[in-house]
Amino acid sequence: AGTFIFDTGAPVCLTHTFAQKVNLTKIREVKFVDSNGQEFTQDLYLLDALKVSDTDFTKVQAVVFEEGNMIEQMGVDGVLGYTLFGSHIVELDAEKQEIVISDMAERFPLKPEYASPMLSADYTPVIALKVRVADTVLFDSGAAGFWDLSEPKYVQLKRQGLVKQLSRGQGIISFGAAGLEENTVRYRLKADELGIGAARFKDVTAETTMGMSRIGTDLLYYGKVILDYRKRLFYFIPNQPDAEPDMYRKTWNVEITVMDGYLTAGFIWESAAKDLSGGERIVEVNGKRFGKVDMYKAMTTNLVGLSGDEATIVVIDKKTGKEKRLKIHRE
Repeated sequence: AGTFIFDTGAPVCLTHTFAQKVNLTKIREVKFVDSNGQEFTQDLYLLDALKVSDTDFTKVQAVVFEEGNMIEQMGVDGVLGYTLFGSHIVELDAEKQEIVISDMAERFPLKPEYASPMLSADYTPVIALKVRVADTVLFDSGAAGFWDLSEPKYVQLKRQGLVKQLSRGQGIISFGAAGLEENTVRYRLKADELGIGAARFKDVTAETTMGMSRIGTDLLYYGKVILDYRKRLFYFIPNQPDAEPDMYRKTWNVEITVMDGYLTAGFIWESAAKDLSGGERIVEVNGKRFGKVDMYKAMTTNLVGLSGDEATIVVIDKKTGKEKRLKIHRE
């Protein structure tokens, strides 16, 4: 038995500790590119059998993470990814808090008008966006947020006048299979309209990424996703078919992450760049002191408790080593 993350943007992965408990046969060494565009090399193994709820899988290929990988620090045993479901249909229903896996199509509302073909040669759910912004995106259930736009595509769309730049920033915030991303520049942007299958979304904000463009789990607030891996079709079934949700979202001008077990000013947007360079340790948020923090708790709960549009943080100044109190805000 184990606890796993369901991630449509990753292969099946096992932690080092979990791998010691099961029967594995090494196949070969393989190279991967994670969601941040970072290459990494891992050993690929064959797992004789894996049972997920009432569904049995045999001869499962799985990557084994190195000992101490950040996934293991989160208290989970691995990732259930796209390499597992080639002969199945998977439904993600946020309202019911359910993931349904079956090989029986009659269990699912597979209406053609909601379907988009999966474009990738493997089983990753890569689809084409519609309406004004033409982009190819990965539906990544391991990614928070709604839409991340690849930087090369951003440059093209900006030149065409189809997206508007809102801000520029630099730092580290995203976590992929290879670990935390490298220090990088990102842009925040807005598109007037975005289409996913038959659904439409307006005033959509996004951030750029060094990896491929992706749609994250915020999509599930607006409907169900069904992945028919057998026929390579992606279905998005909106909760309100005639609605066009407003997707303009503010973001904090200092994005807080966890590095080496401590809260850190991970990503700094330009309005905060005069006070922070990124990487500063945060010791207090709105009067609450923080020392060592648990990675899993930080990523799965509202540990910091930010709300409203303004907050006060205390950081350790890189130059002086002394505490410095700052205001941060959403913009």
